[in-house]
Amino acid sequence: MMPLLHVAFQEGFDGDTVVVRVNGKEIFRKDNVKTRLQIGYADSFENNFNKGPATVDIVLPSKSLSETVQLQLAAPTYIGVSIQQDKINCRISDQPFGYV
Repeated sequence: MMPLLHVAFQEGFDGDTVVVRVNGKEIFRKDNVKTRLQIGYADSFENNFNKGPATVDIVLPSKSLSETVQLQLAAPTYIGVSIQQDKINCRISDQPFGYV
């Protein structure tokens, strides 16, 4: 069975274009991603990938920001992505994120 990778865009998005690549292949691109301030959530996507090492690149071309996360996919993996002080911050968890 292929493990799930879930990427949640959380705080700090303000009409941004977001691109995500896994192992060099673009798997997500969306314009106008905006955080809903009440819940700290902007958007998310998930997909299943082969077990093993994965390089996840998160790019905001309009802000010239990018971040790379190295993962070992074996079980469901959740990445929470926020923008703080002109940097992309990634939180990695083995549990889904909760939103109120």
